[in-house]
Amino acid sequence: MIALDRFRGLLPPKMADMGQRMESTAFRVYVFVSSMSFRYKIAAALLAVLCLAIMSLGIVSFGQQKRVLQEQMQKRAEVLVRQVAGAGKTGLLMKDELGVFATIREVQKTAEVSYAIVLDSRGKVFAHSDATEQGESPAGPLDQAALAAQDLLFQRTELLDEPILDAALPIVSRLEGRDLRVGTARIGLSQKDLIAAIRRQRLSYFVITAVFCLLGLAISLALGNVLSRQIVILATAMKVVSDGDLNHTVQVNSNDDIGRLTQSFNDMVLKLREKLHMEKYLSQSTLQLIKRFRDTDHLSLGGERRHVAALFSDIRGFTAMTESLEPEEVVGLINLYLNLQAEVVYQREGTVDKFVGDEVMAIFTGDHAEDNSARAALDIQSYVFSLNAARQRTGKREIRLGIGLNAGDVIMGNMGSERQMDYTVIGDPVNVAARLCSAAAPGQVIMSHAVRTALGSRCRCQDLPELPVKGKKDPLKVYTLSEMAGSVRRHLRKKAALPASFTLAGLGDEKHPATIRDISEGGCVADITHPVGIGSMVDVAMDSPVLGLIGGIRCIVRHLRKVEGRYWVGLVFEALPDEARNQVSEFVHRVDNEIAAAPVLKNAQNVL
Repeated sequence: MIALDRFRGLLPPKMADMGQRMESTAFRVYVFVSSMSFRYKIAAALLAVLCLAIMSLGIVSFGQQKRVLQEQMQKRAEVLVRQVAGAGKTGLLMKDELGVFATIREVQKTAEVSYAIVLDSRGKVFAHSDATEQGESPAGPLDQAALAAQDLLFQRTELLDEPILDAALPIVSRLEGRDLRVGTARIGLSQKDLIAAIRRQRLSYFVITAVFCLLGLAISLALGNVLSRQIVILATAMKVVSDGDLNHTVQVNSNDDIGRLTQSFNDMVLKLREKLHMEKYLSQSTLQLIKRFRDTDHLSLGGERRHVAALFSDIRGFTAMTESLEPEEVVGLINLYLNLQAEVVYQREGTVDKFVGDEVMAIFTGDHAEDNSARAALDIQSYVFSLNAARQRTGKREIRLGIGLNAGDVIMGNMGSERQMDYTVIGDPVNVAARLCSAAAPGQVIMSHAVRTALGSRCRCQDLPELPVKGKKDPLKVYTLSEMAGSVRRHLRKKAALPASFTLAGLGDEKHPATIRDISEGGCVADITHPVGIGSMVDVAMDSPVLGLIGGIRCIVRHLRKVEGRYWVGLVFEALPDEARNQVSEFVHRVDNEIAAAPVLKNAQNVL
């Protein structure tokens, strides 16, 4: 060391500084490598080599076997199509359909043959394994490609949801010293057995991979208790995350690769949580568009013409209400009613396009757009009526809504700029729906003539005076929607997992456990182990942190179905005390807030 210092003193200053930096870098590298467990290095290297070897061997062998099977299938198809072409050539020249049909029948005895066809020079069916196709002129893309083929052509298609290998071969005859195409022969071979064989190979590959990975994992666990403990914690946390719980992170206890992997996992969870938060700000249609075009290069401004039904809902007296409430109260109250409306829209297969202050804009597409929008509007008003009744019982402020419905052709697509865009709809039907919403009285649903015509006899409505609309030359014919045919939903429902118990009326000593899976002010769905008769009376008691203790609820059994060895019972509340009704209403309409902080997992037992 002394000699090294003397040698460094003889060097020029720049070289001496460089040497010091190199020594410092080398020392940091040495500390980093020495901090890693030797057992971990062996385990990691073994796992990596083992996995790479298995994957490489499996990919190569599986690919070769798949190619061999496909080549064998093509050879069989070639032999059969040439046999059909030979018979077809003679039949076309001699106008002998029976001879060709006999050959096709003989070929079709092969189990894999789905169809065999001989087409004449005009592209019409001369002979077919299906006699009903005789004389037809197939014109699909597959058929056109077969007719245009100058040599043996293989194509893949489907027939009755079964994968087919289609082989086409031109039928050529030598006439007057030149080749003349007189027709086309085609054969369709089922690839069901081929795909089954490939799946068996893939399954074998997965089984072998799983066995060796388990073996490698066992060896790795045996090489280091500290490493194995950290891997178990990380794997358990991954399982929790895969089940949809993003509110957990793993404590980082080391600075080695496992520590960095753990930190990367935590970063991934945070990114996923951010992604879920961001999705809350996007409409369902926008999310579907993003999922459909994961490659953002495909996103561009513009849209397409679509027929939709538009629903606009607006809180009546909102401006006056905000003057008498604190901003926090206003936000909480608005969110309560916006959440109710959004849930109804989703239940009725609609999409919330946007929230604009206290206004909701929803879009319904498909064959039942008008029907779904009308039922959603009535459900919203019915649920708001029930919610207001519950709030009135507790002395809380009520809110009333006006709703407008219209339908027609709009432009649906990406609107905005190259830097920021929104997937929405624009068009006169949307503007009219907003105008109808503005004209609706509290608790009223106003619909246009277009919606009224589409609903027909399925709705009950009343004519209103024609409504003048700004920008429209003629006033609009509008109606008040009051009822739709079919079942009526009076209360908003909420999925749950609430512990409960029940007894048959008159048999209070025989208490049975139950779990409430779905609940509203009008009834619930209970998961029980013993069947009960439809129409029987039961007394239900619930005891959970979210609802508190509610007992003595008299119910009638309305329906019963068996689900995986248990019984799901539909119960209608016959006698629900006001206090219990208020508790249920508050639970059903409560807007759940996101958990801001994530607990840290220090060991595997935290999440087991």
